[in-house]
Amino acid sequence: MSDKWNPEQYERFQAERSRPFYDLVDLIQHQENLRVIDLGSGTGKLTKYLHDTLAARETIGIDASENMLQKARQYEGDGLRFELGKIEDNPGDGKFDVVFSNAALQWLIGHEILLTKLRNKLQPNGQLAIQIPTMDDEPVHQLAVETAKEFSEELGGYVRRLKVLSPADYAKLLYKLGFIKQNVKLQIYGHVLPSREAVAEWYRGSLLTAYESHLESATYEKFVQRYQQKLFEILPDERPFFFPYKRILIWGRI
Repeated sequence: MSDKWNPEQYERFQAERSRPFYDLVDLIQHQENLRVIDLGSGTGKLTKYLHDTLAARETIGIDASENMLQKARQYEGDGLRFELGKIEDNPGDGKFDVVFSNAALQWLIGHEILLTKLRNKLQPNGQLAIQIPTMDDEPVHQLAVETAKEFSEELGGYVRRLKVLSPADYAKLLYKLGFIKQNVKLQIYGHVLPSREAVAEWYRGSLLTAYESHLESATYEKFVQRYQQKLFEILPDERPFFFPYKRILIWGRI
């Protein structure tokens, strides 16, 4: 599969996507000389904010998209650097004081095993800070699955399904993994977008990229058009358009 992550498309909604990032950073307890890893660092701008806000000794941003990393590398220096890698491959050598991930773990399955790996990357008194969108039970995601089934032949049967735990299950998991302090909460972010068309553009920069990776460009455009047609059958034609978005914020310290 080719890398279809588009930094410009993703950052069309930079202000909206950044809000939970800042809230997650605020949960971290400040200490001196922190070594930090940011899993799913994207375009790097927010990782730079994380590095500076924590006054970290070292921050490593990890992302699987070379397209994203090309933009992120402009922020390197003063202890901040970026590396190509996949979260599921357990990137980042050694232990860290903060393991951070904003809106990335939802693409991976097996969160019980995944969080166990992340916990094992922490130094004593280390902190885990994760933000996970939890929208897979919402019509905007379910319609993408329906559209994928209509394009089953072109996709070779591929369907993108996200498997996120409940906030309570994450809290139980943190306890089981030995986090002595934790803060797990479901937060609904209300985004005021120009129109319902912006919802399709929002997902074109995130969820739908998985389908773009499996389709020829012309077929993908037909896929997006069909998805948007389905969206418009359930979303009111309002300007501006209020778009509630559910996210789970997770913080813990061992």
